[in-house]
Amino acid sequence: MIKCALIRLIISIMQNPFIFYCRPGFENDCVAEVQSFAGECDIAGYANAKSNDGFVRFYVFDESDADTFFQELDIQELIFARQWFWTKTELQELPLADRVSPIVKVCKELGTAGKLIVEHLDNDTGRELSKFCKKITTPLTIALEKNGVINKKGESDSEYQHHVLFMANDHCYIGYSPIGKASELKGGILRLKSPKNAPSRSSLKLDEAIQVLMSNKQRKAIFRLGHTAVDLGAAPGGWTFQLVQRGMQVTAIDNGPMDKQLMATEHVIHLKENALTWMPQKPVQMLVCDMVEKPSLVAKLMAKWLLEAKTEQAIFNLKLPMKKRFQEVSDCIGEICDLLEEQEINYYWQAKHLYHDREEITVYFRRQMPKQN
Repeated sequence: MIKCALIRLIISIMQNPFIFYCRPGFENDCVAEVQSFAGECDIAGYANAKSNDGFVRFYVFDESDADTFFQELDIQELIFARQWFWTKTELQELPLADRVSPIVKVCKELGTAGKLIVEHLDNDTGRELSKFCKKITTPLTIALEKNGVINKKGESDSEYQHHVLFMANDHCYIGYSPIGKASELKGGILRLKSPKNAPSRSSLKLDEAIQVLMSNKQRKAIFRLGHTAVDLGAAPGGWTFQLVQRGMQVTAIDNGPMDKQLMATEHVIHLKENALTWMPQKPVQMLVCDMVEKPSLVAKLMAKWLLEAKTEQAIFNLKLPMKKRFQEVSDCIGEICDLLEEQEINYYWQAKHLYHDREEITVYFRRQMPKQN
């Protein structure tokens, strides 16, 4: 009897995985990261993923550990994961005449929520479901409001948000996550339109990084008239463009040519110098860097700028190798942290494999003043 009860418990837990979304092709990196995070929390489990699916399932062996894992997870501490939630039910073969009612029934069992997020994966199958997801969101939201699961204004005392992830138009996962510790964006993706006059599409990478990795307070403090920035490896000026748009005076370092229209703003000084060795005479508020160099080399360079107080903040990309990408990222960021800690410099950092990133991640570091006693 004890053995049968244990088997039923294990089966129950195995049916409720944590789901993490990632960029298709980076499932192994997401797995490595989630397993590392679980290990730091002393939580045992295993991951299940297929190449190019764009998501990972993580199963926690112990029920109490699953609750702990749920409380500890925070999307800001994850690099390769865009979104996550704890699955409570998987519905298959939903009746085509009424998909809403079965979903509402499950959501009522989960309890009230601050909001509903209807999602699809960022893979070929998922993108085909985008129109369907938009279509079903309104009737599903109305039904949940009528049943008191979410209120009509989207305001609630609930600390949670419900997720409905469609794998097909008759197949979905339903679960929830804590508001503020998972993304409030569908799929964890911030969708942006490329400005018509941007010198390159890479401009979107910095735009997304600024909006995702920096708080409103941090953005207001840095991006203002009179503040200065440096863009290493700037040409033709995609990242410089974003800084100028936010009111900064930018020194662009690159041997290549800069966009003429951008230079005409008179907010850019172009220096044809070696971006790996050039340093400013006066400190700047922001350093950005999107050079195609070894990630370890870029990490050392960013650490040097921060250690010598040549910049208050830095946003930079680390180009990733083909294998062991999570390990490479951990090593590079770890090296910067170690060097700052050796000099007793207070800092904050966050990194993300952004939607507009490809074979790279974007990292944000900020020197911080020590807390006053």
